[in-house]
Amino acid sequence: MDIYKNISKNKQRIFNTRIKKFISIIFLTLTSSCSVFYEGKDSSKELNNKLNREIIENYSKAISKNPENSLFYLERGRAKHDFGDYVGAINDFNSSLSLNPDIKIMFDIANSKYKYGDYKGAIEDYEKLTLNADFKDEVFFNKANSQFILLEYLLAIENYSKSIEYDKDDENAFLNRGNAKFNISDYSGSIKDYKKSLDFNKKSYIALNNIGVSKFKLSKYRSALKYFKKSIKLNSQNYNTFYNKSITHFKLKEFKKACIDLKKSMKLGKEIFKDEYTKICF
Repeated sequence: MDIYKNISKNKQRIFNTRIKKFISIIFLTLTSSCSVFYEGKDSSKELNNKLNREIIENYSKAISKNPENSLFYLERGRAKHDFGDYVGAINDFNSSLSLNPDIKIMFDIANSKYKYGDYKGAIEDYEKLTLNADFKDEVFFNKANSQFILLEYLLAIENYSKSIEYDKDDENAFLNRGNAKFNISDYSGSIKDYKKSLDFNKKSYIALNNIGVSKFKLSKYRSALKYFKKSIKLNSQNYNTFYNKSITHFKLKEFKKACIDLKKSMKLGKEIFKDEYTKICF
């Protein structure tokens, strides 16, 4: 049934307005995948927290007996970081640093500031670390992530590029640089970076999805659908991609297909698109 032909002219006008509004909120899945901040599945989180509590307790006892041991503060700080106590981690890292001025401890401090949400403080610390040749790729990458979150996309692009200079095979640096380019409307540039990310990870459904969104922005709707389909083939549980595919079908006036995809995105996303589905597809 062609739902577009079976509504009155007045309803058709309202329908067109809703579709325009619906299409205007195209969703781009963003990612900031940093191995330093990798979080495990929920099933193992409770076990990790238990282990971290034990580590914190044991190092606290060790510190009470030997308060001048830099390593004890460092390891307790890392356990606190993993546990989510970022302020406590920063305090321990600073104590460790005062006893042992190791530049790698400064990296731990910057990472905890990043996780705590002190992005400006993290950027200042990462800036101090850019002279260290041992792990410049990580420093520039994390600095770029902080700038991305602060919406400083041009600076983020610059530092993702510097990170890539030191690690030319980093799929996440290309992926995130593509996201930054997308946010300054450089859609052709974002597509190039997403495709480069795919060179290192053929199964990146996020990169495929984001190519599709960039193609949509360039009004290349058929090509966008092709990439959304590839992304769904790799991950059929990502409701964002079904949503993106849905509004692309709407743009092509393929309303039946659009509603099918919108219904799938609604179910997978715990009905977060229920209002859109009700308004557009009924």
